Amino acid sequence: MSRKKRSSKNLKIGTRITISAVVGILVPVIILIAFSSVFQSFMASYFGFATVTTNEYSAVNQLQWSQTITSISNELVSDSSEEAKVKKINEFVAPLEKLGSVIYIEKNGAALYATTSKSEVTELASSIVKTDTQRNTNYFGENGMVIVNHVNDGSDRYVVIIANENYTVNDVSKRFAPQNITHLLFSRTGILILLIASVFIIAIIIISFITSKTINKPLRELSYGANEIANGNLDYVIDYDSTNEIGVTVKSFNHMTDRLKQSLERQQTIEQSRKEMIAGVAHDLRTPLTSVKGYVEGLRDGIANTPEKQELYLKTIYTSTLNMEHLLDELLTVSRLELGNIELECKPVNINDFLDDCAGELKAELQQHDFDFNYTNNCDSDFTVMLDAERFHRVIRNIISNSLKYAKKDEKGRIELTAQTYQKSVIITLADNGIGIEGENLTKIFESFYRADPARTKTSEGSGIGLSVARQIVELHGGKIWATGKEGKGLTILISMPRKVEENE
Repeated sequence: MSRKKRSSKNLKIGTRITISAVVGILVPVIILIAFSSVFQSFMASYFGFATVTTNEYSAVNQLQWSQTITSISNELVSDSSEEAKVKKINEFVAPLEKLGSVIYIEKNGAALYATTSKSEVTELASSIVKTDTQRNTNYFGENGMVIVNHVNDGSDRYVVIIANENYTVNDVSKRFAPQNITHLLFSRTGILILLIASVFIIAIIIISFITSKTINKPLRELSYGANEIANGNLDYVIDYDSTNEIGVTVKSFNHMTDRLKQSLERQQTIEQSRKEMIAGVAHDLRTPLTSVKGYVEGLRDGIANTPEKQELYLKTIYTSTLNMEHLLDELLTVSRLELGNIELECKPVNINDFLDDCAGELKAELQQHDFDFNYTNNCDSDFTVMLDAERFHRVIRNIISNSLKYAKKDEKGRIELTAQTYQKSVIITLADNGIGIEGENLTKIFESFYRADPARTKTSEGSGIGLSVARQIVELHGGKIWATGKEGKGLTILISMPRKVEENE
């Protein structure tokens, strides 16, 4: 089974916002870590971290001392010769000695570099703060500063001791005075802080812009699509394929548009059907009304001047009246079926008994029309269906009536009734040898006022809605009805009805 390819545009909005927040923090940190070595060398030289420039306590001064001790330690463990190490260390400590610091560096207990003797350096350090040269010490106070640092390089052990009695720590209130704060903001330290803050701000802005774009673009497409549909363009489809909230909304919107389009098309079809129905009713009522009017005028004007003619006129008027009554009854039935105002009175009916009764009635009726009739029943003896027998009789009569209307003029009519039961249904088949119908129109015969005769020349023979009534009654029973046949080869109508489900089943 193929899986839909995952895409960043399928991320949910909540996930996007979370990722944006996390990335907005991680990206600047990653940038700073990735370029830490570059920042270290650049900042150390530009911002004065590489060497100590003052004996006054400050954040920058602590960074300067840290960088200086790191530089000395790195040099001590380097692969350079001892002479080169001493030369390089001299460059590091020269600025410190100018500020009054004394330095003593020993290697494996022997002096490697010394401003003065070890005892003097140790004595000075101990006068500032209690000092143990066996432990690392970082002390910055008002009476001076002391640093003791140990470095190991394989079997070599180095000790760095630095002391300065001129080191001072300013009053805290003075360090936070307005002028000092202003100086801090516009000093190199302030520039560094602004640089780091700028990296964060720019990263967050870029990430927010990208996130905003991924959200705003589909929203703009959705808004444009809504305007198109509002202007009547129901063929417009919003092209955005995603599984996130916006994608689901777009799919629902497109589905809504498609349903709206189908609804409008169906409404137009219904409206067209109503127009055709009105035209059909008017046409079908006009013929018998015209006939009644003509024969009544004949009686009134004395044209029927013999008892025989008068009887013929009255018989024709009566027949036309019956045709109008039948048409109105069919129309009322269709209307009630479409409105759902007809409730079936279904009861368990043995299909054999029902079909045998129908076959007897049909044989007698068809003999009057000089039609041949064949009946074949292959149903199980105990097969039961739920039927409103009276209304289902009407289904059979309407189908037979349709076969009588469209019989061939030059061939004796024939109708065959067959039935076959299956496990869950029974198929009832009514086939004739009439004029048939084109295959593409087979589904239309169950529509109201549809006729196989496009010219509607058989107006006197029926209303054109009998099969529509039959279809709706069958479907109310939970069954199905359909037709097969060819033009000139007759028509076959099949009805499928479900078997009554027993309680134990």
